[in-house]
Amino acid sequence: MNNHFLIFILALSITAIVSFIYVMWRGRRDEQKLISIIHGSPIPTFVLSKDHKIIYWNRALQALSNIKPSEILGTNQQWRAFYATQRSCLADLILDERTGEIADLYTGKWSKSKLLEDAYEVTEFFADLGEKGKWLRITSAGLRDVNGNLFGAMETLEDITEQKLAQDELSQRTKLESLGTFADGVAKDFDSLLSAILRNVFLAKISAIDEDKIMEDGLAVAERAGLQAKELAHRLSTFAQGGYTVRKLENLEPLLRESARNVFNDSNITCNISIACDLWPCEVDAAQIRQVVENVLINAKEAMPDGGIVEIIAENTAIGTNIRTLGQGNYVRIIIKDNGTGIPRENLSRIFDPYFTTKKEKEHGGIGLGLAISDTLVKYHKGLISVESIVNSGTTFSIYLAATMKNGTGDCGYE
Repeated sequence: MNNHFLIFILALSITAIVSFIYVMWRGRRDEQKLISIIHGSPIPTFVLSKDHKIIYWNRALQALSNIKPSEILGTNQQWRAFYATQRSCLADLILDERTGEIADLYTGKWSKSKLLEDAYEVTEFFADLGEKGKWLRITSAGLRDVNGNLFGAMETLEDITEQKLAQDELSQRTKLESLGTFADGVAKDFDSLLSAILRNVFLAKISAIDEDKIMEDGLAVAERAGLQAKELAHRLSTFAQGGYTVRKLENLEPLLRESARNVFNDSNITCNISIACDLWPCEVDAAQIRQVVENVLINAKEAMPDGGIVEIIAENTAIGTNIRTLGQGNYVRIIIKDNGTGIPRENLSRIFDPYFTTKKEKEHGGIGLGLAISDTLVKYHKGLISVESIVNSGTTFSIYLAATMKNGTGDCGYE
């Protein structure tokens, strides 16, 4: 009897031990699955313990932040993924139940999650991420046990830079289309009124007495102002409709060299021109593309009042899917670089807006329409104009024009 009882107790103990080992093994396996899921996720993610220490830092976040898990696990330096100096992240505020401070740290950039009750979202631009900064959508939520007790927090970072740029471009295009319709109507009415005014000024000039010098001078001033106003009306119409294009197959080399001579003649700017010897021809309106190039060159000249160097490079390029707003195909890329004052980051998204200018005074020709018109003309040619700039280092404009596959007539020339 005692032997049977001992055997029963022994079997029960072995069963308990085996069950415990199995539970531990199962829990360890489940934990390994969780770790694999987190580390294998394409969404940058980190997890904090209750004391704000990092317990998971996945591979996607390592790629985004250039911070290895070995450098940061066990620390409370999660802020390094976003900021140059220490400050609370969204997950930190959730862990400390300080969600009321989210509105102060992320004014106008946050919202409560529509999917989870205790989760929050933030959309913000981080200038120090990557070469040009990145837009991130940050989502964070607390982690609770079966009893509802908070034991950690998870935060994910989604790179939405491309999406944000696409939204901005769509908004910009919609705004420009609306403004273009309005500008076209105003320009036509304005042009008609000016024509009537100029006719009467001309009649007054030929009717004026030769001895009436004051009247003659006044009418001459009025005529010049009227002609300038008609030019403005023409610019508005060009901006609104892209003008009336007369396209034909053109070799761009003479156009580029002529534009450089027109803008930099008798200036203290050195212009270096490099053109591919097999540059493809493009079907364009030469006058309009010359206007685009000269507008960009004028901006470069004005950015270097004390002189400097401008580079014009023309080359062939085949676009796949690396440039979002261009279709696949063959293009001629015109690159115009200066080493001038540069454009502040906050102004880069606005330089193609009509009437936006960084000049302190809107001198003649500097009314803020040059780049807006250039953008419109290039788009009407199914191309793209883009800009990159660093303050006090210079600015680079890139103009893409659809090309025809044919041997170019460039001479690999340099100036």
